[in-house]
Amino acid sequence: MKSDAANYRARRIGRTLKLFLVDGSPTGVITAELGNWSGKAVVAPRTALPDLIKREEASRTGVYLLMGPDPDNTARTLVYVGESDSVRTRLASHDSDDAKQFFTRVCLIVSKDENLTKAHGRYLEARIMALIRAASRAVLVNGTEPDFKGLPEPEIADMEGFLSEIEILLPVLGFDVLRRAAESGDADGPARADEPIFTFTEAGTNARAREAGGEFVVLAGSLARVKETNTIHDGAKDQRRQLVEDGVLVKSADGQHYTFARDVAFSSPSGAAAVVYGGNISGPAMWRREGDGLTYKDWRQQQLAQAQGGDE
Repeated sequence: MKSDAANYRARRIGRTLKLFLVDGSPTGVITAELGNWSGKAVVAPRTALPDLIKREEASRTGVYLLMGPDPDNTARTLVYVGESDSVRTRLASHDSDDAKQFFTRVCLIVSKDENLTKAHGRYLEARIMALIRAASRAVLVNGTEPDFKGLPEPEIADMEGFLSEIEILLPVLGFDVLRRAAESGDADGPARADEPIFTFTEAGTNARAREAGGEFVVLAGSLARVKETNTIHDGAKDQRRQLVEDGVLVKSADGQHYTFARDVAFSSPSGAAAVVYGGNISGPAMWRREGDGLTYKDWRQQQLAQAQGGDE
């Protein structure tokens, strides 16, 4: 048996997150703080934007994200990133900007000790935009992407530490736009030896996937079929179309298959299977563990049975 200390080291270290519902409602303004972090986030739906900009945090230097569905394709998320010495002025102007009508939620990030300067804000803005582009979970609508390097090395190190906390916090608040699809429970991303790979080979497909970061990730190089069945639901059809438009699903020379140009995260094995297969199909029954053919469903049941039995 592992010692308690060894078991603790094997787990990711827990973090404390404090949420405050400002008006007692989950649909109003919410503040969020991570334990031992000097930053603070304030999130709100667009309908509560007047309440957010009245708050003291909105008068500080900070960075912010505006997020919402693409009006022309609800399967795609749009996001805008900005910074300002007084965020309330910028947010008020964005609300009346026709080019920003897509956003339904806003997230403001400031420093609790008010030590963020204009230069810090510009650095964080540039880094957040770069991470959004790299993650490919949302479409960045900013017209330009600043490449800001105007900070001394020690302050860059401080801001990178500040940014690492933002990366942890944003997905919890529903702004999951920074994580790369292939990130797993480990910070470095690659699969561990005990993380199984699952394969899907129905109807001439040849896809590989793994669970990572709470998602089911189809790996780059996987083959999906171009042909769609009559059973395909609108969500999968729209997602396939969007992946093709974004250059993620690339048609092969034979015209019968798509190749995944990069890893793509799905919310479930069935969602991944529908995109690979081009139709409605049971993911848990059809994805099989590489090596022994165990279905994802049976593997999952094994995991739950082991969890109930405890770590021995």
